[in-house]
Amino acid sequence: MRKVSMILGLALFALAGSARAQDEAPAPTGDTAAPAPTPAPETVAAPAAPAAASDSKMQLGLNLLPMLIGKTKTDAGSFDLAMAYGVGLSFGYAVIPGLYVGVAPQALFNVKAKDVPDGATANTLKEYDLMARVAYAYTVAPKVALYAEFLPGFSIVSGSGDSAKGLILAGGVGGMLDVTDQVFVNVGVGYQYGLQKVSSAKDNVSFLRIAVGAGVKL
Repeated sequence: MRKVSMILGLALFALAGSARAQDEAPAPTGDTAAPAPTPAPETVAAPAAPAAASDSKMQLGLNLLPMLIGKTKTDAGSFDLAMAYGVGLSFGYAVIPGLYVGVAPQALFNVKAKDVPDGATANTLKEYDLMARVAYAYTVAPKVALYAEFLPGFSIVSGSGDSAKGLILAGGVGGMLDVTDQVFVNVGVGYQYGLQKVSSAKDNVSFLRIAVGAGVKL
């Protein structure tokens, strides 16, 4: 009986030790947790390109020039002229925004007296003007600008006999409309006064000038 009790005691002691060892063993950690995904780097948007500014600094134009209310002044008196007509070129460079400096040569035809005595023939002359041009354009609305111009230069009126030569001064105002980014149309009105002379005799020619034309920005 005693042996049975001892055997039972040893068995209980062994079971108790085994249970204590299991309690002290570290808990299983299981599978290793997957690392958190690395966030993708943020995509930095490229800065927007600035709006393309107009690179045009030059203007080239062609004008038709109806010349009205003409008058010539000579040492013998003042005489009215018939309507003349002409064509002109213009080239300008923008030294600052809106301010153009360049040249504006023009040729005029049908320069003659308006009233001639019966049976007389009026001499038909031609006038060639080489002028500088200083103009300022002010934008008043999208694609619309107003301008003022000053045109000093040198003039030659030729035909029969000696040519009249001398300084010429012109000026005017007008408007421009952009048809596209590079093409424009214009209309203007002004006055030109010539100081031409034949030898030492005065032979001044002046006109009210109209300019109707178109051009390109380069």
